Amino acid sequence: MPLFALITLAYLIVGGLVTLIYRDNPLHLLLEMAEAIPFSLLVFLSLGWWVVPLFLVVTFLFDRKTMVTRLSRAILAVMICSAMFLMFTMLKTTMPFILPFWADPWMADLDRALHFGVDPWRLTHAVSAWINPELAGTIYFTAWLLPCMYLPVLIVMFDMDARRFRRFILLYLFSWIVMGNVLALAFLSAGPIFYDRLLGGDTFVPMMASLQEIGFAGGFLDALSDNLWAAYESKAQLPGSGISAFPSVHIATATVFALYLYERHRAFLPLSILIIATYQFLSVYQGWHYAIDGYFSILVMIGLWVWLRRREERSAPRPSPATDLPQTPAGSFSD
Repeated sequence: MPLFALITLAYLIVGGLVTLIYRDNPLHLLLEMAEAIPFSLLVFLSLGWWVVPLFLVVTFLFDRKTMVTRLSRAILAVMICSAMFLMFTMLKTTMPFILPFWADPWMADLDRALHFGVDPWRLTHAVSAWINPELAGTIYFTAWLLPCMYLPVLIVMFDMDARRFRRFILLYLFSWIVMGNVLALAFLSAGPIFYDRLLGGDTFVPMMASLQEIGFAGGFLDALSDNLWAAYESKAQLPGSGISAFPSVHIATATVFALYLYERHRAFLPLSILIIATYQFLSVYQGWHYAIDGYFSILVMIGLWVWLRRREERSAPRPSPATDLPQTPAGSFSD
């Protein structure tokens, strides 16, 4: 927990300085961020109500002192996650003030090349008859929020392995800060759903028309994309606002959660694969991301996870060879 708190504190300080440099009226924006923390806590409670009875069941396995310690650490983790996410949002909305959106044409061309001249969204829409648009939105957003935004809270409450906690805190922070801010700024892109609004033309007009035909017209996806675009145009600072496509934080955090499930038990491997595949598919299907956004995020997060595990294995203390030798019983002789 100290590592999580220290890195987040450093992130808040650096993020605040970036905001001071690049935004008009930055103090007002910082106050807006602070005022939004209670709202973020309410979001956690509304989505994570089921954690409370589950935690109460788990507490019967531990003594009262352990229960109180875990609960207090979980509350602290909720506050740290909320503060980090709000700073992430602020930096995400600040990125267009630092660099222009430049990478969309390159991403769209690369996507097409990787899929043999076909836009990936066309491949996903080929199976739209078997997909419920409302359920797709619920899975992609609502089901994602708690395990991916607040993964440290779940680990604090239900995991006693300190090394695993440290490893997944690093993965969690990397997915949000490095993937979502540093690399997103370097390859600033808006995604297919905003491509034509941003650059003009009709490159993704067929995709938008297809989305309307398969049931997204007037629904959650329409409203969310319009709100995000309105916030971008008005330079507003709202929780969850900001436009960025590459790399996909959504897929990166879903991959981290899937890896955590797999580490807890190898039997979760099929579920972990299903989680990653589902979010990769839906990110393209709904137009939020180019396929390359998710491919890159998946490969980077799995690669980092493998590297962290191997690094821990190499640094783990090994028993002395002498302790592995069988002991000769007292008073006996060996040949």
